[in-house]
Amino acid sequence: MNNRSMVQTVALVFGVVYTAVGVLGFLPFLGGSYTQTPDNLLGLVPINLLHNIVHLVIGFAGLAAASSMVRARVYTQTFGVVLIVIGLLGIVVSNPLNQLPIGGFDIAIHLLTGAVLAYFGFTATSQVLRRAA
Repeated sequence: MNNRSMVQTVALVFGVVYTAVGVLGFLPFLGGSYTQTPDNLLGLVPINLLHNIVHLVIGFAGLAAASSMVRARVYTQTFGVVLIVIGLLGIVVSNPLNQLPIGGFDIAIHLLTGAVLAYFGFTATSQVLRRAA
């Protein structure tokens, strides 16, 4: 029986996806990189070691956050806003300090995933507040 809220399900799905992308990012035969030298994962997305680690952190946080509605709400709100900011930053600077490639196709991915996370995070908050009233 599934008694997870929508925001918990979103946190779980994004946790699984970001963890998978983080792991795939280390596989050189898929275009991954386990060094700071940027490469294109699946020929599309610029990544490097630091980028892979960030994906794993976002993924593991999502998996952990899915256990409660409050944690899932905080996760979706926080990473939603952070990913939107990173997407906007990628428009201006494609590789800040030459350490984290966030330009190209990554801009659209970060803006889209950030918007989805923020939507569910902030919508869940208003739903909870309306139920409590």
